[in-house]
Amino acid sequence: FFSVLLADDAVCSPRGWQGLIAYGCHSLVLVVDANSAQTLQVLERHKASVVKVRCTCVGYLYFPLKVLVLKLQSLTLGKIIVWDVATGAARCEIQEHSKPIQDMQWLWNQDASRDLLLAVHPPNYIVLWNADTGTKLWKKSYAENILSFSFDPFDPSHLALLTSEGIVFISDFSPSKAPASSGKKVYISSPHSSPSHNKLAAATGAKKALDKVKILISNEKPSAESVTLNDCLQLSYLPSKRNYMLLLYPREILILDLEVNQTVGVIAIERTGVPFIQVIPCFQRDGLFCLHENGCITLRVRRSNCSITATPNEEPDPEPVQELVYDLRSQCDAIRVTKTVRPFSMVCCPVNENAAALIVSDGRVMIWELKSSISGRNVRSSSSNASPLYSPVSFCGIPVGTCQNKLPDLSLDSMIAGQGASSGEELRNSFLQEVHLKFLLTGLLSGLPLPPFAIRMCPPLTTKNIKHYEPILAVGGKCKKNTLVQTSSNSNILVDILHAFPSIHRGIEWVSLTGFISFATSTPNNLGLVRNELQLVDLPTG
Repeated sequence: FFSVLLADDAVCSPRGWQGLIAYGCHSLVLVVDANSAQTLQVLERHKASVVKVRCTCVGYLYFPLKVLVLKLQSLTLGKIIVWDVATGAARCEIQEHSKPIQDMQWLWNQDASRDLLLAVHPPNYIVLWNADTGTKLWKKSYAENILSFSFDPFDPSHLALLTSEGIVFISDFSPSKAPASSGKKVYISSPHSSPSHNKLAAATGAKKALDKVKILISNEKPSAESVTLNDCLQLSYLPSKRNYMLLLYPREILILDLEVNQTVGVIAIERTGVPFIQVIPCFQRDGLFCLHENGCITLRVRRSNCSITATPNEEPDPEPVQELVYDLRSQCDAIRVTKTVRPFSMVCCPVNENAAALIVSDGRVMIWELKSSISGRNVRSSSSNASPLYSPVSFCGIPVGTCQNKLPDLSLDSMIAGQGASSGEELRNSFLQEVHLKFLLTGLLSGLPLPPFAIRMCPPLTTKNIKHYEPILAVGGKCKKNTLVQTSSNSNILVDILHAFPSIHRGIEWVSLTGFISFATSTPNNLGLVRNELQLVDLPTG
């Protein structure tokens, strides 16, 4: 597995418009149903490893059952292939003079055409493509090497480019023509490169903690000793707050206020904590889904509005800065990380924002769903130092019933109340119950066993069994279990996993369409003797 980068529209997430997940595995692209944790489609045309996948959906607003076309786009060796997931056929191939692709994203704001794709071609080009025809609409070059980019969710004409030295803000992006200006360049260095970072490392207080990172945003180029943004893992606008942006580092997340040009929030990991890999900001609530190197997914929600106050020995700031503090609300179980097993990427449901899927290098797809539980205390009786979470008053205008403890976990919006002054006044005038969030593993797609395999196809199709024939492939391996895969012309679906032996499988032979014989041999003991086992398995009963 190389990358799971599922974006803007419907197909890209668990519990999305269609509830599908797409990811790259070697030279293949796999499409998984998040509801059943089954592989629905395998796309084969790439000649090398797939490194990025982007999904979009066309036609779901009008006739979702008739004109729905699920488009998936993946790239390898600089070639972009646009797939029709429903038919498994390649619609278009795009390539820019054999140049590789650094990043790409569908234009989400185009109602007239959902086929426009913006791609970064190293070292410093951005190209807008018509993915339906493979036509290059325009091309623009910049002075720095472009690592990634992010669109402003509140203004589609604003685009931020993450470069090796800083961030380039573009304010005149348009699908019709290339940006006329080179954008506004802002230099930002790593937090640990700040001279004041070492001086204030032992200082306490919110004001001192923010003072040490205020100097990170400037229009002047940092010194040669400073560490540039090469160690920045991700740049993204916050969809829940206008003019806010986050920068992800291995051990901290910086929240930038683009209006005051300052860092107004820092989410730091302790020295013994596990570093970050990826972060997905939410739009329904000001929260962050964070993926760590041990495979743990954490949810952090912003605390109620608070300003930075001066200590008794400090002078009050005439212009107080709004501090953003994100509290850890829930985390899932970590996986066992080895040299060959590690987490690769995470996707979040773009509609409900209450589920996340984790892709692991051993082929597992783990689907974690967020659930809320009542703590048994109401707003007035709650006395906790941490900022509590409360269930909302209503969902879509429907108030909580008298006999209803809380609203159902339909989305992140229906699970917790919003932050801010309006929600605070709503909480004071309402009798609400405090809720706690937790992750539950609701789906698991396991990978194939380790080689060598024992593979046998079921008996062939004949005129006698044509009415009840199902093409099933049995696979046995070192994992001491039989994997049954139902095959067809355009899909492969995992039927069942049978744990048959405590030993390693040696062979499988079908005796009918509903049963097979499998045999296994244990490892030799000190006397050189082995244990041979033979089992007849009936598929309808297992």
